[in-house]
Amino acid sequence: MTWLFLQLFAWAGAAIVSACFTRWYRSMAPKWELWDKPQSEHHKNHTCPTAVVGGFAMWSAWILLLLVGLLVACVGQNFLPTDFQVALTGIRSAAKNLLVIILGATVLAMMGLRDDKHAMKASSKFLVQFLVAILTAIFGPRVLVGVVPVWVSWLLTAFWIATVMNAMNFFDNMNGLSAGVSAIAFAFLFAIAAMRGQYFVGMLTALGGGVALGFLFFNYPNATVFMGDCGSHFLGYLLSITCIITTFYHHENTPSVLALAIPLMVLAVPLLDAITVVIIRLKLHKPIYVGDNRHLSHRFVQVGLSRPLAVAAIWLLSLLAGFGALSLIWLPPLGALLILAQLFVMVALILIIQLGAHPPN
Repeated sequence: MTWLFLQLFAWAGAAIVSACFTRWYRSMAPKWELWDKPQSEHHKNHTCPTAVVGGFAMWSAWILLLLVGLLVACVGQNFLPTDFQVALTGIRSAAKNLLVIILGATVLAMMGLRDDKHAMKASSKFLVQFLVAILTAIFGPRVLVGVVPVWVSWLLTAFWIATVMNAMNFFDNMNGLSAGVSAIAFAFLFAIAAMRGQYFVGMLTALGGGVALGFLFFNYPNATVFMGDCGSHFLGYLLSITCIITTFYHHENTPSVLALAIPLMVLAVPLLDAITVVIIRLKLHKPIYVGDNRHLSHRFVQVGLSRPLAVAAIWLLSLLAGFGALSLIWLPPLGALLILAQLFVMVALILIIQLGAHPPN
């Protein structure tokens, strides 16, 4: 219970520090020339120049708190209660993975920041994404799939990381959307890590969710700052990694192996949105990397919802999928199948909205 309070405190602290950095960086945006100008791309609808430093603020808050936490843990470990010292022993064993995660998140955040200031070619961004993803798989945490050659695990891990990053990048198309869904996903991953006693994962999810929430105060419902590619790549990378290192299934206390579907359910909405958007763009012979107004959020606006309400509706869909995912920890196989059937119904509804709607003008 003590660790749970500490992790919740870390979440709140990350939100406060992220909000402070966001406000400060917003004032520095003119000096840094980090602005998103109105109509700079045909799918953008904001009417005045907006600071695009939210991603940099989130990364700054995350890295600062992570390093401070590690310093406090190392310096004060002999003065901490016994249960803390035992937990820190486990966390120290994950030092190599943590270093890889810090480097990967930093490289992607800096690449995104550069793209926010000077647009990069899509091929260059994809190359950096792939290199970070494959190096993470080789030297850090990776997807483990039974007895398969290690290179298969590397490729699956790289594919998962790149997919989630691009899904969150695509999803950053309306105020509060990507940050809000990220915070919700981190909350469910945090809950699972807390139940499993995974202190390292719990801290990572708490910091990730906290920095997303702190930024959200300046991005929803009316945005005075955007997260940019820096933020979407940073959050996408953290989400993909925490999904990999969280224990969803354990043969001793998890009734159904279907619990392995939890990460797909927690991220179901952004992943499905990305898949349908790519299908639509391919069908229309459009480049898949060029933004448009054919996302699920735009469909909700087309049927009459305001943009803030459209975002709130997607938050609710994410909560629906997340609560279903969380229940898989306890449900027997039949109950888990019913939850998956519920998810398929939600997926079918989204597909009807996305693929059955009239294209925007």
